[in-house]
Amino acid sequence: MPTLLLVDDVKTTLAVEKSFLESRNLKVFVTTSPMEGLRLASSIKPDLIVLDYEMPEMNGDELCVRLKKDPSTRNIPVLIISAHDDKSIPAACERAGAAGYCRKTEGRESLLDQVAGLLGMPQRRHVRVPCSITIGILSGGRRMEGIVHNISVGGMYLTVDTPLDSRGALRMKFDLEAVDATVEVLGEIVRSEELSGALYGYGIQLIEADEGCLEALGEYVARTL
Repeated sequence: MPTLLLVDDVKTTLAVEKSFLESRNLKVFVTTSPMEGLRLASSIKPDLIVLDYEMPEMNGDELCVRLKKDPSTRNIPVLIISAHDDKSIPAACERAGAAGYCRKTEGRESLLDQVAGLLGMPQRRHVRVPCSITIGILSGGRRMEGIVHNISVGGMYLTVDTPLDSRGALRMKFDLEAVDATVEVLGEIVRSEELSGALYGYGIQLIEADEGCLEALGEYVARTL
């Protein structure tokens, strides 16, 4: 199993990304401290190091420079991720010796694409099938219902008549009658649009689901194809 070191000063982001990457068969070590990241990189020697660019103690490009100067870590590829779209950031990461750069706004599937490419892992795309499933959603402390119009093992597209809160994870629960299963998952919004008829559409990426839920989703997709 490939190993990955993830350094991000935001604990909630760290927890969500760790869960997402570990669900893709990766062993993930994490820390919120760049200095601790240097120590862990040297002791663990992961297959890949993923750094947040914006950190108060040391920016990701600065940390990358220090990793590349250390003989014990200089050959480990580094991927830097950022929440900002500043055009100067990718160039700074390249100068620091990073092997890749990814914007957080592109979603976690884009992050996984980059990770898979740097690790030489095959990246399987999830097949999405049409459906019409009523879903219960907890968003920003509010409970509401929506309709799922297509679904895969990794995500879904749904519509609701009230805007969802995009600042945190969505808790979702729905029944897959075709496979006699109830699914409870966490998801994040990766795309949104305002539709006609006072409806709002959202592309949702699943960020946390247990093995039973993933199996149920996989069986549902296979039967619907």
